[in-house]
Amino acid sequence: MSPIITQEKRTIYRLKIEGFLEGFRRNRLGVLGIILLLVYIIAGLFAPWLSPYDPQQSQLLADAYAMPGWMKIFPQFSDYPNTINVTANWVVQQKTDSMAVEWGKTVNMVFNTTDTSETAEMIMNATFNYPYSVPPQRFVVTYDLLIGNITNTWYYAEMVIVNQAGNSTRIWILPFTDATTEVSPIRDSSDAWLVKELGYSDPKAVNVARSHVFTAPVKGTYTLAFHLYFRPDEGTPFASATATLGNAQVWIPGLVHGILGTDFLGTDVFSQLIHGAKISLAIGLLAAGLETSIGILIGVISGYTGGLVDEALMRIVDILLCLPVLPLLLTLVFVFGKNVFYIVILIGVFGWQGLARTIRSQVLVLRESSFVESAVASGAGKYYIMIRHIVPNIFPIAISSLVLSVPAAILTEAGLSFLGFGDPRTPTWGKMLNQAFGFGAFEKLAWWVAIPPGLAITFLSLAFVFMGYAIDEIVNPRLRRRR
Repeated sequence: MSPIITQEKRTIYRLKIEGFLEGFRRNRLGVLGIILLLVYIIAGLFAPWLSPYDPQQSQLLADAYAMPGWMKIFPQFSDYPNTINVTANWVVQQKTDSMAVEWGKTVNMVFNTTDTSETAEMIMNATFNYPYSVPPQRFVVTYDLLIGNITNTWYYAEMVIVNQAGNSTRIWILPFTDATTEVSPIRDSSDAWLVKELGYSDPKAVNVARSHVFTAPVKGTYTLAFHLYFRPDEGTPFASATATLGNAQVWIPGLVHGILGTDFLGTDVFSQLIHGAKISLAIGLLAAGLETSIGILIGVISGYTGGLVDEALMRIVDILLCLPVLPLLLTLVFVFGKNVFYIVILIGVFGWQGLARTIRSQVLVLRESSFVESAVASGAGKYYIMIRHIVPNIFPIAISSLVLSVPAAILTEAGLSFLGFGDPRTPTWGKMLNQAFGFGAFEKLAWWVAIPPGLAITFLSLAFVFMGYAIDEIVNPRLRRRR
């Protein structure tokens, strides 16, 4: 059995490849395109190691639209706060003799007395340091409190924050009411964990956080004071209760973060940008490969077969070329679902018509050539001629079209994502632009959210355009430079 590719053909192909590579090496735009593409490939392959966070699981790393950390080199931003996330350990400041305390990962308090005229109270402090002169936008304290085993007892609890000047602000009170409202002690016969989050996440309360919690001077040590009060019922033989208090987690989201800051959810923008590289590359290459394959198939069959088959295929191409592609893609994505796999297929299915026409024209010329007529005279079948003689001769045109189709596919996916029809589970550059536009990044002048993904799309597209230009110049004799 004779080999599919003879030794003579292997030699010819090797010489052609070597000549192609030599011509590509001499083309400066092509080399620049390769360098840019390599940068994106490295970013995509090593994204888990290059990006400091998982873009899908890294929310609340800092405040919304925190600016890049390197902007602190400018004097006006030099003292903007980074994120503070510390555990503040409770220390008993004051307690009555009827309250016993156990220390561990939590503070366990037991109130037990037969003297019902005696009240019991405990004050515990936890301190943390805020080393910046610029106040944060939010302040959050999270801790666990369990009050239970209550017998003939009323209780009351509150937490205040005290700055180093001694100014205090009540930031939590049990039961959950406005901090300025006085309440009477309450009774609770059920055991339940109260996981309390304290903070000023409401934008309307930003001024409250600045004027009451972080009063001038802002920089310094702050104290969380927890006050627990038990009062026995009158006329009862004994009174008891237990309380368990977990360590306080102090979280102050920073106004600066990382290399490219954060988005509206406090997610690291740089990590999204790096992970978006592999998604965009995969979408562009797969969609371009699909549309090129369809274009080759339709173009070769139409051009070589001719007749009714050629007429029918070209009329299908004409119909598809007249369709409004973007509205059609939006409709189909809505019907089939916002999934990257469906988007790749749809981009490939609606992008092959131009290549099919170009290849058909080339095949019409090739089928009249002497080597094809010789193959026909030798008894070669139609499919054999198309695969062995036609396809290898239109392959350079297909490669050039493939390379130039990648940026079109990338831009199409970015456009769909920007309009809100991208895969919401996938960190793409189009999704980043959509969120920047929809959640006020432009109004807040958060350029680090919008400009980097736009530049990433631009330079990746330019890489393939430069490469396509170089390939077209090499394989097309009319564009080939004389040396």
